[in-house]
Amino acid sequence: MLNEMKTIKFKIIVCAVTLCCIALKSCSYQEDYDIPAPEIVFGHLKILDKKLSSDAIDGSALSLVYQVSNSNEQIKLSTHIESNRYRSALSYKKDESEWMDISVFDIDVQEIIDKINMNIIIEKHARALKKKLDAKIVSRMANIIEGLPELLYNELNQREYINESTLSVFYHLAALNTVRRAYEYKEDCQCETYIDYLSGEAPFICRDDFMIDADWAYDEIKENAELLNFIGYYIDPTTALNYLKSHSGNMVSGSLIDYMIDELVATFWGNLSEDERQHINNEYSSLEGVSGGRSDGEYTGWPIDPTCWFWGTRAGGDCGCCGNYSGPCFACSIICYKHDKDCQTCEPYLYCLAWWACKKTACHKWFW
Repeated sequence: MLNEMKTIKFKIIVCAVTLCCIALKSCSYQEDYDIPAPEIVFGHLKILDKKLSSDAIDGSALSLVYQVSNSNEQIKLSTHIESNRYRSALSYKKDESEWMDISVFDIDVQEIIDKINMNIIIEKHARALKKKLDAKIVSRMANIIEGLPELLYNELNQREYINESTLSVFYHLAALNTVRRAYEYKEDCQCETYIDYLSGEAPFICRDDFMIDADWAYDEIKENAELLNFIGYYIDPTTALNYLKSHSGNMVSGSLIDYMIDELVATFWGNLSEDERQHINNEYSSLEGVSGGRSDGEYTGWPIDPTCWFWGTRAGGDCGCCGNYSGPCFACSIICYKHDKDCQTCEPYLYCLAWWACKKTACHKWFW
């Protein structure tokens, strides 16, 4: 039974990663865009109605209005789940105008339960939004609702916050951010699923929208590289560190940092002989408690993703591994490492949804 569960979890993760990399269809292309810069939009939240107390998905509902400070702008979110349909409408109103639907989801509730196709639903929804909304309104809507999760987290109790009606705000935000990226970079509407969503540890977020503090990332990468250098493996993180230093004080894309780490490890690994690679493999695989992760002792071996070696991650439940499962880690990321660091106390938090099933971990640095 245990082996069957491992196989099922492996298939889900591999399938998710495969689907995340598929772009079904590009957004309509336009040449030039007037894209307002991201900004913090403050306002006041008023809950109009909520049915969030039950653990059952069907029958839940949430309705709210968000009044932007020092402006006559309002956002209304109305979500209800009934008769196996998940319907959520995000509307906008300015001054005395009528409410205008900005984003509307109307999907089978099973899609929400299964999770696996959610990024495809977001991409399809984003394409539709881009056909009817210009870059300016998309950016404004994304800026306004960016702060809603934190307000809801402070307003609702734990069970109410993780209700699927509440989490609908993340689906709207993901779709709007996907359109904003498409406008800004003149690219297809693409949304790669943040894998911790699939395991229920985080709300839905497009991986490209997970932003990380540049100074925090600089310190983590520098320290890990210095640890590796100390034990005889020279890793040169200059490119990544220079980029992060140039963005000091700002938030940067976690996906971009992952790309730089992938290149860093690939370059190092490519310059090694087969004997040198096998030596590292054997030495690393024989250690116990490499990362101080959530599943120490459950697995000793070499992770599937070689970048896990840089983060000191080995097992599927270790700090820095994307997801939480038995056996070797299939994918590591600074995004997942940041999530695990933030959630390691098992206290409920904005992006830490699975605190009731959490196992505390020190998430400490590994030493050889």
